[in-house]
Amino acid sequence: MRKLSPAFITVISLIAVSGILFAFYVRSELNTIRTLNAAVAQMDAGNEFTASGVEKDIALLKELFPRSGSTAEFIEGAYVISSKYAIDDIEFNYKDRAFVSLDTGKVLKALPTSGIMPGIIYRDSVKINFTSDYRSIAEFIRELQNLNRLVKIEGLKVQNLKTSLAVEMVVNIYSAEEINAL
Repeated sequence: MRKLSPAFITVISLIAVSGILFAFYVRSELNTIRTLNAAVAQMDAGNEFTASGVEKDIALLKELFPRSGSTAEFIEGAYVISSKYAIDDIEFNYKDRAFVSLDTGKVLKALPTSGIMPGIIYRDSVKINFTSDYRSIAEFIRELQNLNRLVKIEGLKVQNLKTSLAVEMVVNIYSAEEINAL
């Protein structure tokens, strides 16, 4: 009887291991498909679970995009956050308002005059200047981004002074007049 070569044994072993791994993969995919089929059946039945999920999504959107005119509330919140850390000489300057179309995602400088009001999100830009140390700057920015609304830091400039850091940042604050059902 001939002795099997090590290369042949290695190839057969790799094929066997690949087959076993493929079997586990197929099994997990089948479980995923079964779960999705059950979810679709539940949606078709009009189960209350699906409706409450949509309501939760709408509530989350209303929280992230509060009613327009809440820029002052954001500034008050940012001021309270700044008082928790060693933020000195904080100054807020309102820059401008733009409109983001929900249909196209484009930024509009003014609302259309055609009479048809598209779905829009309001974007207010606020410039914030202050001085502080590195750790306090990081904590301040982290707290701003953890607010219960969509806040995006658009620009951040840091200048090294002798005893501290001077920060200039532009923050975009998003809000909506009314968010209806999806």
